[in-house]
Amino acid sequence: MYKINWLFFILVFLITNPSLSFSKGVISEAISLDDALRVAYSANPTLREAREEISASKGRWIQAEALPNPELEMDMGGFKDGNKQLDTISVKQPLDPFGTRLLRGRIAHDEVNIAKNELDLIWGQVSAKIIATYYQILAFEKALDVAEENLGTTRQFLTQVDSRFQSGSALKGEVLRARIEASRAENEFLTAEKDLKVSRGQMNLLLGRSADAAISLKDTLNYEPLRLEYQGLIEKALVERPDVQIEKTHLSSKKKGLWRSVLKTFFPQMSIGLERTTKDYDNDTALLLRASYPLWGFNLGEVKEAKAEKKKQEIRLEAFKRQVGLDVYRTFLEAELADKQVVLQKRALDEANELLRQVTLQYEEGELLFLSYLENIKTIKETRVAYYTALKNYQEKIALLERAIQKTPAPEGESK
Repeated sequence: MYKINWLFFILVFLITNPSLSFSKGVISEAISLDDALRVAYSANPTLREAREEISASKGRWIQAEALPNPELEMDMGGFKDGNKQLDTISVKQPLDPFGTRLLRGRIAHDEVNIAKNELDLIWGQVSAKIIATYYQILAFEKALDVAEENLGTTRQFLTQVDSRFQSGSALKGEVLRARIEASRAENEFLTAEKDLKVSRGQMNLLLGRSADAAISLKDTLNYEPLRLEYQGLIEKALVERPDVQIEKTHLSSKKKGLWRSVLKTFFPQMSIGLERTTKDYDNDTALLLRASYPLWGFNLGEVKEAKAEKKKQEIRLEAFKRQVGLDVYRTFLEAELADKQVVLQKRALDEANELLRQVTLQYEEGELLFLSYLENIKTIKETRVAYYTALKNYQEKIALLERAIQKTPAPEGESK
């Protein structure tokens, strides 16, 4: 009886909480843009792979700071007379040239920082895709609404033309043209429906879910004027962008590599150990010291290569900074243009709504020709879709501009 009561309680709980889902990654309620970014930050496969690379780089850092592996050597004799015995045993610990192990560890630590900046860089790319796809879905939803409304208008128009034809006030050709327009409108509706499903599938993949999982959005397409000023954006980008930090860290590693090569020129590679000998009547313990010095060439070839690598990275960094300046300038101009286009399309949308009211009234009163009415309906539909497309493009350009000037912040409460 006790078990039955528990089963009844669980059944009631599930019935009263239909939005609850036990499947990993399933989003049963409408998701906001912030929620989508939060889910993607932890579940996106590209970001998960980047986090594993950070773990791998930390492992390489640990290994780089470790001492070289010790060496054990044994000399066993007496095989000829069958009296096998251990004559000599030695343990040696190789040592790197002075200071080189520390620099090797610092270089490996730079690789950890590079991996972290790579994660920030990938997060900026993923978040920009999330934002673009989110607003694309919203735009496609509006486009589907427009296509559905246009389909209804076209079918209503077909009914009117057919009624006029039956009463003798319209030609057969007008009925056929109206049927063609109704078929086109239905095809556009089906295409818009397909585009919406595909964009939702793209969002699901970015969130680490299957493409056909159900998803709905909470936010709406809105417009806020561009508030960024161009002055100071390049300087901010050179300080905050993760790809700039990656190039700077590469330069830091090249400098450490140069110093490591120089130290290997002046300090020998050594090993220290103990040797125990019990051969014949010799019973002794010795301290072993070994030194390897680059006498032939004094390691000048490695030093020359390290200098060239450092110079190459300095050239690459300066060229990259100039490229960042162009990137910021271009994305700012594109965002500024998108801002102006939204304003223009909003004005056109208001005029298109008024045009719809006017042409509908004029056609019903017989003041507007058949073909003129069709052309006006087409223009109105395209203007509505263009407005929502402009809103979507504006949000995309804002996201790209923000990624061009700074590191994309992690969602609140999330850590690497």
